[in-house]
Amino acid sequence: MRKRAWFCGLVGLWLVVGADAQGLTDTLAGASDDVVVTATRTQRKLSNVAVPTLIIKQPQIEASQLRRLGELLQEQTGIAIVNGSGTGGFGGGLFGSGAQLQGMSPDYTLVLINGEPIIGRQGGNINLSRLGLAGIKKIEIVKGPSSSLYGSEAMGGVINIITEVPQTHQMQASVRAGGYGLIDANVNGTWATPKTKLQLLYNRYQLGAIDNQKAVFGNDQDPFGSHTAQLQLTHQFSPKLKLMLYGRAFSEASNNRYLVADTAGQNATVGGKTTIKDGTLNGVLSYRMNAKWQTHLRLYATGYHSNQTLRQEKTGESYYYDDFKQQFYRAESQTDVQLPGKNTLSVGGGFVFERLNTNRYQGIRTNNIGYAFLQNEWRPTQNINVIAGFRYDANQQYASRLSPKLALRYSPTQKLKLTASFGAGFKAPDYRQLYLSFLNNAAGGYSLFGANEISLPKLQTLQQQGFVNTILPKASSLGLLKPEVSRGINVGAHWQISGKLSAEVNLFNNDIDNQIIFDVIALRPNGAQVFSYFNVTRSFTRGIEGNVQYQLGKYFTLSGGYQYLQTGDKDVLQQLRNGNMFGRQPGTNQVVKLSRADYAGLPGRSKHMANAKVAFQKQGWVASLRAIYRSSWGTFDQDGNAIINRPDEMASGYTTINLAASKQVNARWQFSAGLENLLNYTDAVNLPGNMGFNAFVGCQFQLVKNKKP
Repeated sequence: MRKRAWFCGLVGLWLVVGADAQGLTDTLAGASDDVVVTATRTQRKLSNVAVPTLIIKQPQIEASQLRRLGELLQEQTGIAIVNGSGTGGFGGGLFGSGAQLQGMSPDYTLVLINGEPIIGRQGGNINLSRLGLAGIKKIEIVKGPSSSLYGSEAMGGVINIITEVPQTHQMQASVRAGGYGLIDANVNGTWATPKTKLQLLYNRYQLGAIDNQKAVFGNDQDPFGSHTAQLQLTHQFSPKLKLMLYGRAFSEASNNRYLVADTAGQNATVGGKTTIKDGTLNGVLSYRMNAKWQTHLRLYATGYHSNQTLRQEKTGESYYYDDFKQQFYRAESQTDVQLPGKNTLSVGGGFVFERLNTNRYQGIRTNNIGYAFLQNEWRPTQNINVIAGFRYDANQQYASRLSPKLALRYSPTQKLKLTASFGAGFKAPDYRQLYLSFLNNAAGGYSLFGANEISLPKLQTLQQQGFVNTILPKASSLGLLKPEVSRGINVGAHWQISGKLSAEVNLFNNDIDNQIIFDVIALRPNGAQVFSYFNVTRSFTRGIEGNVQYQLGKYFTLSGGYQYLQTGDKDVLQQLRNGNMFGRQPGTNQVVKLSRADYAGLPGRSKHMANAKVAFQKQGWVASLRAIYRSSWGTFDQDGNAIINRPDEMASGYTTINLAASKQVNARWQFSAGLENLLNYTDAVNLPGNMGFNAFVGCQFQLVKNKKP
């Protein structure tokens, strides 16, 4: 297996010098000037893309006055920001939440910066609070399986953050302050010549404690602060040869205090600190042989390190220690060629080396992955393009996999675009899902066990030791995990109804065999949850989502979106149809036969999500009023049938309303203010890191006016 992985990686590099998917000009005619690279790994106008793709551009980001990536994503149609199970630390929400696309868990959402993956998943999530919004040109979001281009973590979709390439000499400083001890400060400097572009960015972000349970000792989210430094350099050696270098360093620290039981059974306080660090270096060398042939080489290295150390405050004795280190290295090549017969061929491959070193597992874990991919786009007419491709992954630790893709775009008129796509995905259980063994002894914390590290007898032993109070019925399903396989179909339409009104709709269906989900298997004496991982033999997510936008007069824009989602276990649905599924009524505990209407589907998924926005722009003023709605979602089973079917097994739905405004006073000064969560909705159990009502003010100062080289 190792030889095959190396072989695939070397083949990819041999194909010519690798790719950053930013070279060949899209020769197709299109009504939209927006160019995307994530959907096909080549530059394409949005109007010509055949898969569900969303672009969030810099003006939209700035108008929202939001600070972190998760805050921005949760206002987009069909994206839910959900809590992970966590993988370590007493937490208090520090490890954050991830993005759920089309009802697929954050484990299946690949998050990229300039086309390269972000590592350091905690509980399956990439903590989106690690990623600020300064220095971003745009964010591209591709929904549905993208494993044929990006590998196993892209079963649900891809979020690609593309940073700004400076075009002028410029220096800016900004600061924002608000409730909960919020401070968000940025310094951004750019320098540009006709051949060389350089950007330096620094961000300081801090947030105080969030405590929505005043009667309980400890915080729902502990206070933390972070530093981010970013450098980007591009140099054009010649009209054919270009180099891009990108570096990023991030550090975050959180102060923790918890109430625990000491050896005598008395309450004791423990305290300490959690630190997170990550660093990235990415180099891309691009060579454009001619108008029809280009090739690129990408070299990427990144590392992630989290550590938590706690001591008893009274005695100073060590109470808890957790250390997690991950390293990821990749070399990749891609060549794009325009062929006769209106075909564009993209071919490439690469090699990945991963290393994990943590006290959560037994010993150091390593893995090698070699991969190769091929994609061809055929354009028989200006109105039609067909994309077909596949990717082969040779994984040292798990079985190899071929992931195919087929997509079609048809535009009967310039105002109407119809799309259909099919993609297959594959994901093997990762180290966390197999080998993690984390037990949280502190109040308010959670525990998580890999499937290979926990069983019903082991859980009963923990109950006898007093670490677990209640074992839930789901624990009887504990067992070894199987790899996941998915098949996704998307069918959509975009209609430019008039110059002021546009609408789009997308229907999707994802069938997953052996989907891995986490669920609650037990409760701690303080009510904290104990998680583990399970296969759902045959599950699905399906639904419809739509967006509409209308230009109201000269200054106002109205927009809104809605997603209807169904999820479920197909075996459970069959039992319901056969009349073989029962539950117990709350309070009376009376046994009743369940129907399809009683079944809420997979946990953590809302059936309805919607958003609405009113935007205003006039003479230096930019303002927006935004509302987000998410309906109720399943939490964990309480009546012993291993499904979500009762009201007390559901988290309540909620609505969030945000208001923001900014004023450009002159060429140097801009002032902003906003109100967040106007309805002051909080849920300490299901949304522990969710702030209540908050207000902020900010200003931006242009230290050096824009000056072209």
